[in-house]
Amino acid sequence: MAGTPALRNPKKELSLQEYSARILLVGDLCLLATRTYIGVTLVELIIGLTIGVILTLVSIPLFIDLVQAHRVSAAAENLYNVLQYARSEAVKRNTNVYVSLTTGSSWCYGINLNSTCNCAVANNCGLGTVSAPSATQTTLSTAGLVYSYVYFEGSHGAANVSGSATFTVYGKSSSVTINIGRLGGLQMCSTGVGGYPAC
Repeated sequence: MAGTPALRNPKKELSLQEYSARILLVGDLCLLATRTYIGVTLVELIIGLTIGVILTLVSIPLFIDLVQAHRVSAAAENLYNVLQYARSEAVKRNTNVYVSLTTGSSWCYGINLNSTCNCAVANNCGLGTVSAPSATQTTLSTAGLVYSYVYFEGSHGAANVSGSATFTVYGKSSSVTINIGRLGGLQMCSTGVGGYPAC
């Protein structure tokens, strides 16, 4: 067949070198298909970081509120203990024991025998003073206490007046109140702070 073009042989015989190269290529493709990679992709990393940032941003205000509530609670618990101490000292010594309070954000209170004292002046209160730590963000206010003091009388531990002292988170409504009864009994309540009965 002189005028017809030669047909290509579809079954061309491969040399040993070409056959080995094709087998290695197919083997490499199989290895790539079954190979597992350890680690994370960039997309997975970005998603994980985004979730972490969102959780952090949500938890920061809750943590700040928790710290502020703890500060108010600690300040109120300390005053409660000081009032209990003053009452017990009055009965023990059979004399009047005064607790003088200075209100506001730079609050303080002191304990003294037989008279009021100025807790802002060093060594003015004979049985001790407590001052607001710096940056506590708490304020102290009183209600019903004449001239911001209370005394417990020595014979029975009764208070001279009934009133209250309230610690409040600065700029918020969270507070803890100590109610002082006329017979010297003390009760605590709170608004927006857990662990106490509501006021």
